Amino acid sequence: MKATDKNFLSENAFNMRWANVEEGHIPLTAADWDIEVSSAVRETVNAYLQFNSFPYGNNSGMDAFKKTIANHFNQRKNAVVNPEEVLATNSAAKAIDDVYSFLLKEGDEILIADPVDFLLAECARRKNVIIKRYQQRSNGIDLAELDRLVTSNTKALVICNPHNPLGYVLSKKQLETLSNWANEKGLVIISDEVWSDIVHTEESFTSIRAVNSNAWIVYGLSKGFGLAGLRIGAIIAPNEKQAALLADSQGYARTIEGASTLSQIAATAAIEKGWGHTQEAVSLFKKNLEQAVSAFNKTDFLTCEMPQGTFVLTVRHPSTWNTEILCERMVNEAKIHVVPGLEKWFGPGAIGSFRISLATTPDITSEGVSRICSWVNTYGSTL
Repeated sequence: MKATDKNFLSENAFNMRWANVEEGHIPLTAADWDIEVSSAVRETVNAYLQFNSFPYGNNSGMDAFKKTIANHFNQRKNAVVNPEEVLATNSAAKAIDDVYSFLLKEGDEILIADPVDFLLAECARRKNVIIKRYQQRSNGIDLAELDRLVTSNTKALVICNPHNPLGYVLSKKQLETLSNWANEKGLVIISDEVWSDIVHTEESFTSIRAVNSNAWIVYGLSKGFGLAGLRIGAIIAPNEKQAALLADSQGYARTIEGASTLSQIAATAAIEKGWGHTQEAVSLFKKNLEQAVSAFNKTDFLTCEMPQGTFVLTVRHPSTWNTEILCERMVNEAKIHVVPGLEKWFGPGAIGSFRISLATTPDITSEGVSRICSWVNTYGSTL
C-alpha cells in the first residue's frame, strides 16, 4: 500500500499527529491513517467537481449514501438495515452526541465501559448525564456487574464494538446475552460500531442490529476507510419513524445539522468501490500489531495482547510507574508520542497503560516500536 506523502502529513495531519510534533518525532497517537485511501474516492469526487456547483443535499443524507450504509451493514455486518433508518452526520462524534441528546436528559444514567473511547463519556458529561462504568474483558461483559450498577435512573447500555482501546470484539452470542439483559431491564442499547470495518478474528463482525431491533448504532468512515478529515459518520435508528424524530429534534430538517455532500460522495465511493483497499489495509495493520505485540512482550516491563479488532494497541506498564511522566519522557528522550492511559482519555481503567495507533507503514511501525522498546529497556529499572 502507498504511504501518504510525508510533507503533506507534516502540514495537514493534526490531532496530536505529524503536524503537531517536531521533525524527527514519530506520533503513534490519534487513530488515523498514514497510507493513501482508495483511488476510487479521488476519482468519484473529481467526477462530481466537474459540474462546478455545490447545491444543498438532502438534509438527512443523500439517498445513495444511506443506501450504501444500509447495504454495507446488511452484506458485511450480519444486520438488517433499511436506508430510511440511516442519517448522515458530521462525524461519528456528532452521531454520538445527537443520539445522546435525543434519548437522554440531565440526570439520566448510562452504563459505559472502563476504559473506553473518551467521546462516549465526554458527550454524556456535556449533557450532565451520569456515567457508570463496567469492565469489559476478552470473554465479554459480566451481567452480574451490570446488575449492580442499574438503578431506576439508568436509561441506556452503551457498548463499543470493536472496543477502543482494548480491541475486544463481541460475538453474536455475547450480543444476544446483552440484548436479552437490556430488554429485561427496559434499557436501550447504543452501539458504537465505528471500528467495525477493522476486525482480525476469523468470525465475521456482527452488528447489534442482528440481535436487537431497538438498538441505536453510531458509525463512521475514519477508521475503516481513512476519511477522518472529511468528518463523515452515520446514525442507524431502530426504524424510520425514530430516524425522522431525531432528525427533527436535532435540527437536520432546518439545516442546523447535516453532513457535507462531498463527504457523503467520498464515503459512498469508499464503501462501494474501495472495500478491497480496506481489506488490504486491515492486513497491513494486523501485521503491524503482531510485530508490536511480539516486541513489547519481549521486554521486561511491558505487556499487551493482540486485539481482535481495531488498529490500536493498549500496552500495560508496571503499576509503580507514573503513566504521564513515562509518556512525557518518551517524547523528550525517545522522540516517540503515544496516548497516555489517563482517566481524561479513557476512564480510570486505563491507568497503568498507554495506547498506540498503527495505521501506518511497516517502516514507521518498526522504528516507533523499536524506540519504545529501547527506551524502556534502558530506563525501565530506574522508573
